[in-house]
Amino acid sequence: MILDTVLFDFDGTLLDISIDFAKMKQDVLSLGIKYGISPNPELYVLESIDDIFNQLSQGDVSLAERFRDQAKQILVDIEMDAVPTAKAFNKVDETLKQLKDRGIKVGIVTRNCRPAVLKSSEKSGFVYDILLTRDDVKKVKPDPQHLWDALNLLDSEPENSIMVGDHPIDVVAGKRAGMKTAAVLTLKTREDFQLVAPDLILKDVSDILEIF
Repeated sequence: MILDTVLFDFDGTLLDISIDFAKMKQDVLSLGIKYGISPNPELYVLESIDDIFNQLSQGDVSLAERFRDQAKQILVDIEMDAVPTAKAFNKVDETLKQLKDRGIKVGIVTRNCRPAVLKSSEKSGFVYDILLTRDDVKKVKPDPQHLWDALNLLDSEPENSIMVGDHPIDVVAGKRAGMKTAAVLTLKTREDFQLVAPDLILKDVSDILEIF
């Protein structure tokens, strides 16, 4: 197996950032209720926005678009509020630099907004070849298209690439895309990944260097 490309998730994988996801989701669901929709609490927040938007679109497209704009702003505000206290996990900046020095292509694929990711990554000194946030793609993880879009821009093949993330959806996305996968145990335990069965388990991101 020859690997020449690594795609990383962002928050929780490369960056320790305290985004209040519970508040984010609750605020979006509450907004949906104000628009007369009974949201599905089982969905992730981005999928909740799409679901509510689709329901509203059946009656009034302009109303649906107004909801989506307000909901997206809720996410951006919460993500940007978290940037000042964000910091890179141990050795992440050096790991990215070493990968680049070894000729490995490095991409970041994240469900976060572009402004928050850019500000955080610049502050942390991250180097990479491509960044695809939710603002840059039509479909986000766990849809494999998010990863395929990055690989296409990098001129990389899935079978020669590995997806690294801290959440099971990163592993699911990588497998759907035909990539190798690695779970990094920054926030979750080994048991949290049992059902998705990543190819590798990493204690932290710097461990990825051992396979290159």
